[in-house]
Amino acid sequence: MGYDSDISLIDTLSVMAAAIFTAVLAEGLSWALIYRTEDYKQIKKSVEALSKQLEREKEKVVTASKQKSQEKKISKTDTMLKNTSQQLNASKMKSTMIIALFMIAFMSTLSSTYHGVVVAKLPFSPFSMLQNITHRNLPGDDSTDCSMIFIYLLMSFIVRNNIQKFFGFTPRTPFNMWEPPNYK
Repeated sequence: MGYDSDISLIDTLSVMAAAIFTAVLAEGLSWALIYRTEDYKQIKKSVEALSKQLEREKEKVVTASKQKSQEKKISKTDTMLKNTSQQLNASKMKSTMIIALFMIAFMSTLSSTYHGVVVAKLPFSPFSMLQNITHRNLPGDDSTDCSMIFIYLLMSFIVRNNIQKFFGFTPRTPFNMWEPPNYK
């Protein structure tokens, strides 16, 4: 595979760096506005405790006579978990809106800077729905040309989710990728 002279490595790395910068900045703002507050920490602990309790209830083996009682306990715990998770999401709402406005403004600026610029070459031809994102605002018909928006979104999702998991900003659930599975 040869080097395509129309694609600048600097453009690609600049878009990736911008995505990493905005993801780190967004998570920093989230920490300042949400994650360090006592209210958030309390609700997060409740979600984690209820998740563990629900898993324990589901793992219990009960006799047929106690099955209905067990199902009620599971249903009650599940309802409490859903309500507490809803509280957790509500506590994040204001900060999420501020971050969303910042990201939209930044992405708009970046998009106008890289309008019509191919920042990467894909090793495959994406299916049509994905192609609308990968080839957005690019001239020509080469579906392997990749626009800034795809690289930016991909990097942002990857970096933000990993930052959240690594620093424990999201509640631990039974299927947390940062903790090894507990096999008995």
